Amino acid sequence: MTDRPARWLDLEQRYPRSPIHASLGLTLEVVAPGEALIHYDGSPGAANTIGHPSGALLAAMVDSAVMQAVLTRLEPEDHTTTLELKINYLRGSAPGGALVGRGTLEHLGRTTAVGIARIVDATDKVVAIGTVTASVRRSGATP
Repeated sequence: MTDRPARWLDLEQRYPRSPIHASLGLTLEVVAPGEALIHYDGSPGAANTIGHPSGALLAAMVDSAVMQAVLTRLEPEDHTTTLELKINYLRGSAPGGALVGRGTLEHLGRTTAVGIARIVDATDKVVAIGTVTASVRRSGATP
């Protein structure tokens, strides 16, 4: 087993303290540089009126998976903001079922980043795919 950077552990530990992530039942697992997993625990607070995970939850997972993947490649003082989110919903998922979103960084430039995320259910079927474009503000850059 290889040692994981302290930055990744910090990201994973801070993530569940975010009110939005906690309320949606999301946790973070950093896999590699530019790659992160977002786990959804089936929390009913993120379900729609018929009990299925909501489209808003899936969009939040796509956004979060990509943004966390971006953060694995930045310095702790750097900041990101979502500029654009595009999502395709492919199928519904079971009520109360766990989901996993894998975010992968495709491009990291001086001021922008682009990544993709795939959300899969417990049977490994893809329920949504999305892309995120992020603004990157590096701590050493002048405004």
